[in-house]
Amino acid sequence: MSRATHAGAFRVRFVAVLTVLYVGFVLLVTLTPTTVDNGLDPYIDRLLAKLWTRGVPAFVDYGFIEFTANIAFFVPVGFLLALLLPLRTCWIAPFGGLLLSAAVETAQGLFLPGRVASIADVVANTSGAIVGFVAALAVRLLILHRDALVIHDVLEGRRASNGLPVRD
Repeated sequence: MSRATHAGAFRVRFVAVLTVLYVGFVLLVTLTPTTVDNGLDPYIDRLLAKLWTRGVPAFVDYGFIEFTANIAFFVPVGFLLALLLPLRTCWIAPFGGLLLSAAVETAQGLFLPGRVASIADVVANTSGAIVGFVAALAVRLLILHRDALVIHDVLEGRRASNGLPVRD
């Protein structure tokens, strides 16, 4: 096996492990009997009041923060799934985020009376997975472009077959 193949296999395994760990983290956070912000309401209210007095628009309320946090929480899901899947099928990544979110919300609704299942959460989580997918796609396309330039340099004799610059 060539060095590049070993490096590629390592990257795939590494991303797979990160994906499993992050999905496990998502399940741990979302499938506990109480919410992450349990007991923080007075502090969040005080923080929002201070932000509003400093000119932050009134639409930035608890619901806005929760929705935005749900988006941010699922960005790594879309990103990691899009890196894990082959380029030609990485478009499936947002659907993975949708399925994970729908499963979590269903489990919350059916088995966790202290949690509230919400379609808005599914929308926010899926939006985050889409953002992560777009970011991963951009990274992959940049790397693909870089690789094409290196291959071109190898064929032109400016780089050795291992991709390193040729020294005269």
